[in-house]
Amino acid sequence: MIKGSIVDLVTPTHADGAPDFETLETLVDWHVDEGSAALVIGGCPDPAAKLDIEERTELFRRAVWQADGRIAIVADIGGATTADALEAALAADEAGADAVLAVAPVAASPSPEDLLRHFQAIAEAGKRPLLVRDSVNRPNLLSSAIVTRLARMDGIVGFVERGVNADAARELLAIGLPEGFALYAGADVHACKLLSDGFAGVVSVTANVAPASVRKMCAAALAGDRDQAATVDADLQPLDQALIASDLVAAVKWALIEIGRIEEGPHPPTLPQASDYSNLRRALRAVHVLD
Repeated sequence: MIKGSIVDLVTPTHADGAPDFETLETLVDWHVDEGSAALVIGGCPDPAAKLDIEERTELFRRAVWQADGRIAIVADIGGATTADALEAALAADEAGADAVLAVAPVAASPSPEDLLRHFQAIAEAGKRPLLVRDSVNRPNLLSSAIVTRLARMDGIVGFVERGVNADAARELLAIGLPEGFALYAGADVHACKLLSDGFAGVVSVTANVAPASVRKMCAAALAGDRDQAATVDADLQPLDQALIASDLVAAVKWALIEIGRIEEGPHPPTLPQASDYSNLRRALRAVHVLD
């Protein structure tokens, strides 16, 4: 079971939109040094659907090669259709990923039984432990009743709760899920409380730019030190809010440029509002990743 800070890694790209594999390898090394528990490779929040299979396969392969066993690699296989997810799961298997993450398909408004069949097919076909995540466009699509049934399927080892419904999260904790099945927070703003209450980790966007602080918050929460976790989380909250208040992927990439982790390039990302830049700078200073 993966515990702690799981970085929902934004895929670095060139100006033409093609994946930047060299920068990916540099980011893998940085997150190893910062002590992150795992990296989700394939996009954030759901860009895996925008990558063709060759690009995704190469991302998985490069990440696994660069990690070299030093950090767990979770391959985001998307979830537009079962066929697409199965193809990406095969690529993840061949690349040697530690686990795969599949997103709930929403294009056809699936029924509960459709969702169960989708994830069961992936779990049965793949060789890697499967994490299931709600869709960013329809959080809480996967009800606690569906999660309960997923948790009892062979090969499915965790659920990423993507919504911000505190009652839904408490309901999940009260289910009595089988040993070896983990719950993960999918929204940074609520991660501290959920980890303190019993979740195993967070699939974190904020950890793209403040991995050490997210790791410290997770470690404190998992150790039962609520006060320390809350102290670190208080510094992280402005960054959590600044990222989600803007164009998320652009904001993360702009922040990575600002702290010197990726090159600016000829077409740097732009944010919707002028105030977004100053808000992000202040938030980055609060977590000590920017002077």
